[in-house]
Amino acid sequence: MKKYINISFVLTFILSIIFMFSCSEMDEYKEFAKGGEISYTGKIDSVTVFSGDGRVCIQGLIISDPKVTNCRIFWNGNKDSLNIPVVRTENVDTIKEYISLPENLYNFIIYTYDALGNKSIPVYITGRSYGDAYKASISNRLVASASVDENSDAKIVWRDIDKTLGAFTTDIFYTTNDGEQKTYQVDVDEKETILSNYKQGTNFSYQTLYRPDTLCVDTFRTISEVYKMPYKIEKNNWIAIADSYEPNGQMPIGGSPSFAIDDDYDTFWHTEHVDAQPDFPHWFAVDMKQPVNIAFIELTRRPDNTSFFKFTLQGSMDGQNWTDIYEYDFIEANGPQRYFLSGEHIYSNLRIYASQGRERWGHLIEFSVYGNSDNE
Repeated sequence: MKKYINISFVLTFILSIIFMFSCSEMDEYKEFAKGGEISYTGKIDSVTVFSGDGRVCIQGLIISDPKVTNCRIFWNGNKDSLNIPVVRTENVDTIKEYISLPENLYNFIIYTYDALGNKSIPVYITGRSYGDAYKASISNRLVASASVDENSDAKIVWRDIDKTLGAFTTDIFYTTNDGEQKTYQVDVDEKETILSNYKQGTNFSYQTLYRPDTLCVDTFRTISEVYKMPYKIEKNNWIAIADSYEPNGQMPIGGSPSFAIDDDYDTFWHTEHVDAQPDFPHWFAVDMKQPVNIAFIELTRRPDNTSFFKFTLQGSMDGQNWTDIYEYDFIEANGPQRYFLSGEHIYSNLRIYASQGRERWGHLIEFSVYGNSDNE
């Protein structure tokens, strides 16, 4: 026998179930709202946390809700907070608040409120404060070399610096020939810096500036450091000798080793120029009559003329016992060439010991020495 399902009965049963659940949910809502609607204020918009030195700056916009009367910022797991009164205008209003905080990373929760205490939905944002730990991690950019030429132009050659900590520039403080104290700012990517009208015999100081991130409102500076600028040693009482020299001393051959310390670029020392001229090694030495902490030496070769191309700089305190300092290549280029020393090298006598050359002879237009300054 066939069984038939009463469709009307089934539909009535389903509608009864839906009605029961609807009534239950409505009762729960009335209980939660307690007879009134839930009211939210407009939340703060476009929030940014700017980092700083022992502080942060929180900035945001109050755009749409005219009922907002105050804003409250929570951090440290809601244990700490700051209330900010808000006076609304007809325009978009900006909230900008600095908060002093120890160095750390912070999670902030921000609410806005109306006069009845109704609050907005929360806004979450993260920010950082920097302090002693960051300051201990930054350092000055290093100077590779520095010197002043005869035109009072100081040239500083910089070493590369790691920019990941936020280094972006270096301030240099120096004295001009007019006695003026000047500040010059150098971009962190600049390899060489020229300071014009620099006063000979003075030092410069410098400090590197850092900004740890692009949202940082403060600039961090390293401790100022003094660079002892090398200065040219006077040659008035120097004595020069050599292994060999042309006794006639006539141009264009040149002659006496004293020609290489007279600051005259029309004279030069030349080894003996005869048919049986002596071959390498050749040497040229000076007695400076005083101990000098040597920063670099300056050599000038004859234009478009070959000489020695490899030499060892040697130092001595008595002119008899020599110590090798560095071996250099004498570059085939016109004009003064500077050969820098690192560390402390104090000698009263210096010797150029040339081991190789293109011909049998050696010659030199000028030899100068620059010492590290003892001035602070």
